[in-house]
Amino acid sequence: MPEAWRVADSEYSATVDDMLSGEGAYLCGGRWNSPGFRIVYLGSSLALAAMELLVHLGRPDIIKRFNKLPVSFNESLVMHINIDDLPSNWANNTMQSSVQDVGNMWAEDKSSLLLEVPSIAVPGDYNYLLNPNHSDLEFLEIGEVTEFEYDPRIVK
Repeated sequence: MPEAWRVADSEYSATVDDMLSGEGAYLCGGRWNSPGFRIVYLGSSLALAAMELLVHLGRPDIIKRFNKLPVSFNESLVMHINIDDLPSNWANNTMQSSVQDVGNMWAEDKSSLLLEVPSIAVPGDYNYLLNPNHSDLEFLEIGEVTEFEYDPRIVK
């Protein structure tokens, strides 16, 4: 059974409900969604989830406390994106609207509980988008929220 991870600032992730609310993406948007769409970003490994967060942190934020949450699921709950079907600019940081449209439509249509999308932080790896408003949410196997800390040597 595949497993994915969420790593989030401890201020906003004390409970499983906090971790899987999609509130941050709803308020601010992300690469794969515009503001107003609840999507939870998960890494396909703990290392990838940590890296995906790390690329968005300012240097002093790295030593803050974070929480992690494992989520397991059946492969049948995942819709896969073929990277060749994405717009040519999908990885461009300044042209997010085309891939945001992909994520927005997926979330709105409730096509699947999870959508596998390519990582930019670690090319060749994949992340999962989780639709917290999908009726199949009950089929997730959700672990416990526990502390996560980056290795302090990162800020040398």
